[in-house]
Amino acid sequence: MRGYNAAMNQQLLIGAVAGLIVGAAAGYFFGYDSGWEQAAQAARQEAAALSAQASVNPFEDVQTNPLQDVKTNPYEGVKTNPFD
Repeated sequence: MRGYNAAMNQQLLIGAVAGLIVGAAAGYFFGYDSGWEQAAQAARQEAAALSAQASVNPFEDVQTNPLQDVKTNPYEGVKTNPFD
């Protein structure tokens, strides 16, 4: 009786491994093309969103600097030697 259970467990294990391999191959085969199609569609949507976002930016052509004429030196008058 003990040998019968071991043989059944071994057959069950072999069947489960074969089923997993067949299932993975079928999933890869049938899901491969649909994955590429979805990725290409997502890339097209992202490119369209980026081009629309670039055309809406109101600050894109701004050429002003609010600190352009400021002539301050933050280190002017700093004591450099603490032992003097």
